[in-house]
Amino acid sequence: MIRKKLFAACVFLLAITLPALPTFAEKILVKQDKDGKIVVSNIATDNRFTLKEPKRVQFKSSGSTEVPSHYLDKIKKLARKYDIKETLILAVAKAESSFNPFAVSHKGAVGIMQLMPGTARQYGVFNRYNVDQNLDAGARHLKYLYNKYDGALHLTLAAYNAGEEAVEKYGGVPPYEETRTYIKRVMGYMGLKYNGDTKYVSHPKIYKIVTNDGRIIITDSKPYDISGQVSVIN
Repeated sequence: MIRKKLFAACVFLLAITLPALPTFAEKILVKQDKDGKIVVSNIATDNRFTLKEPKRVQFKSSGSTEVPSHYLDKIKKLARKYDIKETLILAVAKAESSFNPFAVSHKGAVGIMQLMPGTARQYGVFNRYNVDQNLDAGARHLKYLYNKYDGALHLTLAAYNAGEEAVEKYGGVPPYEETRTYIKRVMGYMGLKYNGDTKYVSHPKIYKIVTNDGRIIITDSKPYDISGQVSVIN
């Protein structure tokens, strides 16, 4: 429905901005360009459009698939920017939408990373159909969840799919068949195997403190009354 409304709006805009159209039956092309912008044209030879298949690269995993090269470049940059595994972003994008920027779920999630309205607002996304905004928010949300659950991949994916509230409610992976299948699928794309673990076990952080006078202190509780250099060693 959303896509139909979007298409209708594009056609309406074209009708009022291109008065010289020779006939009503002339073919109208609507496409999203490489920068995520929607372009409308009545010229089949418009150089903003191409009928050729985009260059693709193989995404090697246990469930090998293909990634459009222009998306791969963006994802590589995001992985470096947010210090998150490139394969995780790729696998989630594949599982969520198969890299379709116009994908819309029955629950209202939109775009390559299937952002819900609340998640989009959380990361300042104005247009969920915009590839750059959608990928950026999805990568940031994955990083946030990965940190929140101490690197527990199955919980990161459970929260991405079912929401943090569901993970908190059940103390781990919720008993939803869809969510458990989703975890298995994404980890499979990453070349990993999901063992069915559902619980959340918090791993305490170990701190190393080098005090101003040169002493070294190792502790599992973050010090607030000691001056010096503090680092996490696990």
